[in-house]
Amino acid sequence: MRLLLRAGVVLGFAVAACGKDAPSPVDFNDPAAVSANLSSVDSAFDSDVFRSFSTAATMLDVATAPAFRPAATLIETLEPKLARTGGRMFLSNLRQAQKLQAMVPNLSISAAQGRIIPDSLYGRVFEWDTSLNQYRWQGGTVANLNGVRFVLYATGLDGAVVEPVSAIGTLDIIDQSTATKLQLQVLVKGPGGTTTYVDYTASFTSSATSATASVSGTITNGLSGDNNKTLSFDETLTVNASGASVHATFALNNPAITLMLNESVSFDNPNININADFRLIQNGQTVRAVGHITLNTTDNSVTVSVTVSVDGHPVASISGDPTDPATHWVDAGGQPLTAADLAALDALFDAFEHFGDTVSNLFAPVGTFAGL
Repeated sequence: MRLLLRAGVVLGFAVAACGKDAPSPVDFNDPAAVSANLSSVDSAFDSDVFRSFSTAATMLDVATAPAFRPAATLIETLEPKLARTGGRMFLSNLRQAQKLQAMVPNLSISAAQGRIIPDSLYGRVFEWDTSLNQYRWQGGTVANLNGVRFVLYATGLDGAVVEPVSAIGTLDIIDQSTATKLQLQVLVKGPGGTTTYVDYTASFTSSATSATASVSGTITNGLSGDNNKTLSFDETLTVNASGASVHATFALNNPAITLMLNESVSFDNPNININADFRLIQNGQTVRAVGHITLNTTDNSVTVSVTVSVDGHPVASISGDPTDPATHWVDAGGQPLTAADLAALDALFDAFEHFGDTVSNLFAPVGTFAGL
């Protein structure tokens, strides 16, 4: 998430500094102008509790019952072909769509049971086992919790739990499922439960052939007043036999930054078609990346078209076969981009790719308990 905000804000301000009133060639080369803003954005995620949550979220499988764990078969051969185009940023949600399709059978089983987390696990508290270097239920329980709790510990720069351990908060995965909808609440609090750092719900509905997943909530640095940084988000992902679509909005309160994603994946034998629209809005300015990718599954050929614009003015584009050396980025005047331009675009697309990963990771707790 930090990478997306960093690259997007840099690109937006750099283009503004070079002039945005005409679709003329520009250089994205003024990152120093927004260093203060970038530090501010980074601080939205700068809390020990949030870092610990990020670590614990990868270890939730110790709190699940035995379940199917289908491997999502991804079109990994596509990724290296898109290295020069920025198109890799469109793959995160394709992966997530494939995962959601794989989850449908397990979601149907959970729906029949009316829950995602087995009720035999309700109230269990999972703590760090220093001898095994992993989370384990050691007999601890908490009353009136329709779910499970993970104790959060201080982590090092590498994200690993520091030993001897020091508890700094809790992560509750709460089953809020009903007869018509499967839903989990993800709740992260600091010591004594005095500060809430993460609070969102992830819900799923499914039929025999389709599924819809939604997440909505907030992430904050836990500070007050002008120092508060809160990120609010909403996302909906829908899959069926013919394809998938995802719509997501992330809004940071301070400074005011909005990130939007609309993406669709469709299957038109023998082609897989990906359409995506990323937008970053700050200070009334919109940086936008629009792309279309077609993968022919018969011969593995790929065509790609990506355009970057600022306030509707195109500043860079690429179109064609990404494996062809003649396919390259050009500016609004049709001239090849400079090395500085390409470096800025690389940073932007790397950031958008991380944004896609962040969006997908919000579903991780439910995916874990659904058996992925």
